[in-house]
Amino acid sequence: MKIPRKRIKVRIGKMTYSLSADEDIAEMRDIAATADAMIEQVSKKSPGLNETSAAVLALVNAVSMMQDAYEKTRIAYGARDEAVAAKEEVKAELSRVREQFWSIKKDLLYYRNLCDVYESKLAELASTVDADFFEDSKLSKSKNRKKRTKPLEDRQTIINGVDEPEETSEEDESTTADTR
Repeated sequence: MKIPRKRIKVRIGKMTYSLSADEDIAEMRDIAATADAMIEQVSKKSPGLNETSAAVLALVNAVSMMQDAYEKTRIAYGARDEAVAAKEEVKAELSRVREQFWSIKKDLLYYRNLCDVYESKLAELASTVDADFFEDSKLSKSKNRKKRTKPLEDRQTIINGVDEPEETSEEDESTTADTR
């Protein structure tokens, strides 16, 4: 079923027009009021223009404003698209950094756990070494005591030929015989 068109009467410039609107009558009245204001503005700036020339000049101004608005809208959409692309890049970078953070955190926890394991093993080894060292020091002290109790003769060194008389060679005997 087709929606019936509604008719409204509006004043634009010095004339009254009958316009039809499909849905929003208030919006059509606002558009007519804007057109009337534009024609009135042109008529004030150029009082010598007739009604048709003022309407055409107002139309040219309206088209120029529409193109400016279109250009601003195009620039705004371009900036929005760039912002959306930058947002996606930032999201991807954030996701990558989060993944890297969790990987580093996982490694950190692994190494902390590994340090705890090694610290407990080192403590265990240290206690074992301390016990062994204590036992060794007891044995060493007892061995040292035994060494001190050894007789002095066992520690003396004998140098051969120091206390023995010198042997003379045959030449020495012949020289001693000639001198007699």
